[in-house]
Amino acid sequence: MKAGIFLGMAIIASLVIAVSFGLSSSSSSSKNKNISKAPHFQVKVASSITKGERRKEERQSNARMLCERCQRPPAICVCQALPAPNNNNNTNPNQKLSTQTTVLVLQHPNEFRKKTFSTVPLMSLVLENMQVKRDYKFELDDLPMVQEYLEKGQKPLLLFPSDDAISLDENDDDDDSVQEESDGTKNVHRIQRIKENENLLIVFDGTWAEAKRMALASPRLLEVCEPVQFQSPAVCLYDAVRKEPHTYCLSTLEACAQALVLLEGANDVANSLKNVLRLMVDIQLNMERHRHDDPRRLKGKQQLYERNRRRRQVEKTLFEKTQPKILEDGAVLRPLTSSDAPFLASNWYHPSKSSLRTMEQCLEHGFASFGIEEDGTLCAGIVRLQDGTLGMLFVDEVCRRKGYGTALVKEATRVLQELARPCVSFIKTGNVAAEACFRSAGWVVVDQSANSLANQNMKRRKWILAASSVDS
Repeated sequence: MKAGIFLGMAIIASLVIAVSFGLSSSSSSSKNKNISKAPHFQVKVASSITKGERRKEERQSNARMLCERCQRPPAICVCQALPAPNNNNNTNPNQKLSTQTTVLVLQHPNEFRKKTFSTVPLMSLVLENMQVKRDYKFELDDLPMVQEYLEKGQKPLLLFPSDDAISLDENDDDDDSVQEESDGTKNVHRIQRIKENENLLIVFDGTWAEAKRMALASPRLLEVCEPVQFQSPAVCLYDAVRKEPHTYCLSTLEACAQALVLLEGANDVANSLKNVLRLMVDIQLNMERHRHDDPRRLKGKQQLYERNRRRRQVEKTLFEKTQPKILEDGAVLRPLTSSDAPFLASNWYHPSKSSLRTMEQCLEHGFASFGIEEDGTLCAGIVRLQDGTLGMLFVDEVCRRKGYGTALVKEATRVLQELARPCVSFIKTGNVAAEACFRSAGWVVVDQSANSLANQNMKRRKWILAASSVDS
């Protein structure tokens, strides 16, 4: 299961890298490239990768202990409800109950992933004569046990409701429930013959929709099996943790237990199965009542911040392809990093005690924040703020009138366009130099008056990238 998680993560990362770097020549590649630019797609991929990293660290640092018998964590162990172990049998101390009927569970792969709530693992802890096969559809070549019964001239029983299914609980004293077959025999006689055999009972495991799809996808299996059902009312224990679509619906475990009682009178087996299920349901309900007290669910602000910070780092690594550029005068235009935060905070137009921390958080987003170095010293910069707008455009006085401000705005605009992010900025009224830089990069002012802006005190005006610049 762990290998499957990491394989899935690797496949996702490979697809993202391929879409971002190598598939721009064809029309379909262009479509994939547009998808990879979508912000929600980038966030989803980055979140998936960082979640895998956290799970890997948790498994390495705090691996959960599992019960040797039921292979479940101690908090949800169900061993106390299992049949008492046989201390006289050294080869198989875990006592399982034997039945004349062999149970074959055909499980949907989705159900296999729900190990905590699935009832099939509980059945395997109780029943000795039981096998599980997992797939979306089933061919006879993949089911040697079915072929073995067919070779003996015996039809396997398929527990699945249908119009032509035989009711195992049909009462031969009720004349209305006895139906004549084409050959003149009665259903009760067929039921009696079935109960005299050592049967193979096949059960689909999944949601009702999944079970129907598996049945429709396995027509050959339905042809060679004898469909059976039961109609007597029963109370569903499992409904407390997973809502059944109808009141008469039962879980796979409960349906199998009822069928074993009707086929061979295995009441002790049915009681053992229901005891295990009842304990599992009680444990889950108790955990649900106290789930808000679980320390793993108490996410502090710092923990959430670290999680989002790592996601942004992964997102930046996968999707931002900006490399340092050499300008005409030899200066270097490069992405800003967290190490540049002290210098930027000192150049803030209204510095405060929280300026440094705020600037570090802005740079951790990683998108469209650039600086220019002269002789290894940072002298200009522009920052994409936490609200997604461009701001903090500054150039040292000794480095002005070199085109650094325009170069920064154009590079930040290019990255925002590539990543399909909104191009928005608020510029203080009267900052002619900043307005000229943005205007050179194709930006236009939205509102000429500064009366309806977010910051009334500073009288900032909203600027956006012109439509013609976006199209080009």
